[in-house]
Amino acid sequence: MFGYVKPYKPELRVCELETYKAVYCGLCREMGRAYGPLSRATLSYDFAFLALLEMAVSPQDPAFCPKRCAMHPLRRQATCMSCPALERSAAAAMILLYYKLRDDLADRGFWKKLGAALIYPVAATARKRALRRSENAPELDRAAAEMMASQAALEKAGCASADMAAEPTAKFIEHALSALSTDDGQRTVLARFGYLFGRYIYLCDAADDMEDDKKKGNYNPFLLGQGGEDALAWAKGSLLATTAELAAALELLRIYRYKPILDNVVYLGLKSEAARVTEKRSNKPE
Repeated sequence: MFGYVKPYKPELRVCELETYKAVYCGLCREMGRAYGPLSRATLSYDFAFLALLEMAVSPQDPAFCPKRCAMHPLRRQATCMSCPALERSAAAAMILLYYKLRDDLADRGFWKKLGAALIYPVAATARKRALRRSENAPELDRAAAEMMASQAALEKAGCASADMAAEPTAKFIEHALSALSTDDGQRTVLARFGYLFGRYIYLCDAADDMEDDKKKGNYNPFLLGQGGEDALAWAKGSLLATTAELAAALELLRIYRYKPILDNVVYLGLKSEAARVTEKRSNKPE
């Protein structure tokens, strides 16, 4: 994923920020341990949030321990220890990397293809390892393959609806989060939260890439049938509506811990990112 789901740090208490960092560091360590040091370069805020959310809805308390790493060799950093939430997020990261690189290999750009070709063998090995290590990875892998196929078909057809274009990503995250609980009510809410989460990520990425896609003639649902400030307004409206629905879904979840951090990300962090990607062009000097 793309790193759009992050906390709004100025409004986090010190203890909450330290907890978030510990989960982020724990996921980085898990990826390096399970899939090699190069996998850490794919770490993003989105996967850290998914791990944090799974910990928040699980009755079992995660364990934390001070650890040193290559980024902090001189002092110990609070780190979340290996647990199912970190294992699943790390596996999801490797699976999505693999399918993203396959998509890049089919791209028209030479340099994009070259970069993907260099990384692809490593990603393919990591995906195979993820399929062996994580219990739900095979099902997640099938969902990821379906997502990429559906997305490619929509782009090939020149789909002008941002809602339809966001559907494959939304369905994929819906599938991933619905597996986090065996309770029917909780599963339903998690599925809805996941759908909106995936929709937000797709729309935010499309809005962020709008200017570049317009220059290069790439597919972007916000640019088809609209243009200029109308496209920006359309993107902003879609993102704000999605964040409002996400907040409503969050309030229905049964959460055991980390509610202030989740609130910060959903109520403040998502809106901050939406504003950044939709206002960056209008803030450029003439």
